[in-house]
Amino acid sequence: MKILWIVLSALSFSLSAIAAEESFVTISAVGDVMLGTDYPTDKLPNDQGRKLFKYSEAYIKTGDIRFANFEGTLFDGSKGAGSKSEGANRHLFRTPTEFARTFANAGFNVVSLANNHAMDFGVEGLYSTQQTLRSYQIQYSTKRGAEVAQFTVRGIRVALIATDFYPGPRSISAPEKTYQEIRELKKRFDVVIVSSHAGGEGSDALRTPNQTEYYMGENRGNSVAFARGAIDAGASLIIMHGPHVPRGLEVYKGHLVVYSMGNFATERGINILGTAGLAPLLLIKLDPKGKFQKGSITSFVQNREQGVIYDKTMGAFKLMQSLSYQDFAASAPQFDSTTSMIYPR
Repeated sequence: MKILWIVLSALSFSLSAIAAEESFVTISAVGDVMLGTDYPTDKLPNDQGRKLFKYSEAYIKTGDIRFANFEGTLFDGSKGAGSKSEGANRHLFRTPTEFARTFANAGFNVVSLANNHAMDFGVEGLYSTQQTLRSYQIQYSTKRGAEVAQFTVRGIRVALIATDFYPGPRSISAPEKTYQEIRELKKRFDVVIVSSHAGGEGSDALRTPNQTEYYMGENRGNSVAFARGAIDAGASLIIMHGPHVPRGLEVYKGHLVVYSMGNFATERGINILGTAGLAPLLLIKLDPKGKFQKGSITSFVQNREQGVIYDKTMGAFKLMQSLSYQDFAASAPQFDSTTSMIYPR
């Protein structure tokens, strides 16, 4: 808890600081969360995944907006129309709806459902996921272009939308409609946050190229071009996930881009070896116009026995710092390894 106190003090997140400095919004953000699956075989944890967040819950709850990318479905039914087909290297995640309580208790209040697992069990599975999240007052956004998660924080109006690499609405591969949506949202909201599921996957995808990426034959989009275009259209913050490993960060025109949050809390069925097991948790502070003020990267690591535990070696922080300097030498944020803080240049 000493580490948490240091981070919160540096970010001015204490109650006294909030009273003295009212015009800001904070976001706590993590990457992929998959609480366990019972399909095709039972790989569920015996505690409904509660141990996953035992050590990170206090950090998650420090944000006004508390975000994760939810991989899979909250669904108690069987495969129906529109379900994904099975095959080699094709995973279907079905998490019982009762597990949503664990997710809510951890503090999350908004998730992305724009990813390659949201439709694992077709429209019925997606509907169940949405309905279950609503029952726990957790907002969400899908790629369909209908849902906008909305918050008002200290008088600041905030919108969050989710995108992915598939064709159709909110696609980073054909982004013009998404850019137009951002422009329209910016007329109504002070801060527009864009989540994006994009990029290659695995240990070979640590670097962030400014070009279209492909994985298993799929066009996964150009993350850099999309992020910068979204900011040009009015986006305030870009949070990306999908590679299952952390990537670098940059500050573009005063706005933070996180090119991959990696995995955060995943049960059996997902690889957590090496860099795939690093679990960064970002705290980000934005001003009333959405400009990046400061933040922190708290390093956790996934452990099958203990859940997501604090990493004293700062593995995620050090990796994201190194990748930021390699891939975005002219636009990487400043990193302070003594406090785990990040700042605009």
